[in-house]
Amino acid sequence: MCRIQAISQVEDVPKYDDGETVLVLRDTFPKICRDRSYLHAFLEQCGDVELCYQRNCQGVVTKSKASLHKVQKQLLFSCHDDSILVMDENILSSGTEALLEDAPSYLKDDWFRHFPQMLRPSPLCLILGGVGARSDLHADPLSWTGWNCLLEGSKTWRFYCHEPADSPAFSATRRPFGIKSGPHELCSIGTGMASHEDTWALGCQLKASEPLEYVQRPGETLIFPGHWWHQTYHLTATVGFAGQLLNQRNLRRVMEHVTDWCGMTMDKGLWELPHEEVIAHVLAEAIDSM
Repeated sequence: MCRIQAISQVEDVPKYDDGETVLVLRDTFPKICRDRSYLHAFLEQCGDVELCYQRNCQGVVTKSKASLHKVQKQLLFSCHDDSILVMDENILSSGTEALLEDAPSYLKDDWFRHFPQMLRPSPLCLILGGVGARSDLHADPLSWTGWNCLLEGSKTWRFYCHEPADSPAFSATRRPFGIKSGPHELCSIGTGMASHEDTWALGCQLKASEPLEYVQRPGETLIFPGHWWHQTYHLTATVGFAGQLLNQRNLRRVMEHVTDWCGMTMDKGLWELPHEEVIAHVLAEAIDSM
């Protein structure tokens, strides 16, 4: 049964993280949420750094590059019909350790650290949204578990449970995940999915199951099944960051995503090995299969 579950104690997360539940953790990253000066000072230092941002003007989505300072100015004028969204996986790289030091324990135990550097997903993604900004409708790569912390503002989430019958409604395109050289994908070990559908566009009639909806507030971290289709809508200007998890709860789901994508068959005894060996074996076989 797909559901949204508020959790008061981080120790209870493993009990509910079953791949069928969106978890809401409140008062997470307490130091950063109570004193945002660190993050704002960090962003100020990065003001001249060039990053990618997305503009959605009357339903036409374009991607451009500009310095963080220039993008922040554009965010002030964002609205539903002409919105600005930043999702950047590089700018926080030098501040990752300091940010994750304040993270709930469940988010720190991430087995993606056992991936080779060339296949390891970025640990943190900075998200800045103007009023009316929305992400694209998508499902995350590798069927991992996603998490998203909101520091300022509010945004609405729509989650579509993983129902195969809904797939035609999304008109999905694949987003391979693997080793890149510039914009080119050299090899992939899995995929994410993307859709051109905008569930917040006027007149959108997505023929899919009813989504779960949740309005995220400052200080809340959502932990969710990344293989579910999801889309966000920024009700106000927002600041936040996000990441992903590989752990005991989703190891088999993620590894089976890799083996299915690469057309491999694994021995059943594989799952009895320590997780480091499972990861090393599956990735080695995946790379050899390319």
